[in-house]
Amino acid sequence: MTIVKLFLVAVISYLLGSLNFGVILSRKLKKEDVRDRGSGNAGTTNMMRSYGKVYGFLTIAGDILKVMVAIWIAFKIVPVYELKKLLDSLDTNCVICLKSFAGLFAVIGHIFPCFFGFKGGKGVATSGGMVIFINAKIALILLAVFGVNLVVTRYVSLGSILMAVLYPVMMWLFYKDIVLVLIALVFTLIVVIAHRDNIKRLLNGTENKISFGKKSRKTE
Repeated sequence: MTIVKLFLVAVISYLLGSLNFGVILSRKLKKEDVRDRGSGNAGTTNMMRSYGKVYGFLTIAGDILKVMVAIWIAFKIVPVYELKKLLDSLDTNCVICLKSFAGLFAVIGHIFPCFFGFKGGKGVATSGGMVIFINAKIALILLAVFGVNLVVTRYVSLGSILMAVLYPVMMWLFYKDIVLVLIALVFTLIVVIAHRDNIKRLLNGTENKISFGKKSRKTE
């Protein structure tokens, strides 16, 4: 029965993740699809570059909120004591595990939204919302890394990749839980794959940098 409940959590989390706020906002408020502009991505960065900071803020807020709702619903469907019975032999933190499980499918939905032709964002904001819900200290550390990188290199994509790579490291340092680390590694893989084009441009030296104080074309 718990397996069935977890399957339901996965489906609901994926569907919530598929509510891509970049696409929704651009269609409703601008009468166009943000994926037809800029980098062609439906995430926060392209929304901000295409329509301004307010739209970027609304997009990131929506993408963070949906994963938090997914996690809240997960705990309503699967009581922690049931999950403990199921994962008893693994000796893992079941609360964090369930948050990560729901977050994982929300991120997958964000990147591959069934409502928008399976073409969404890159999962950074949605993953960030999950991390905030899991451990605010880890979220602050990763945000600080992103901020320092942005000031030093001005590459948004590099900061996103660094946060993804450091996430499993932080999970190990804070929890020493191999199951949580393995789940975190799945997040890392998903986000890195979503940034594969950015990685190619970074290696080739053709990735554009964010410009502070003036508008310019970028490709993150």
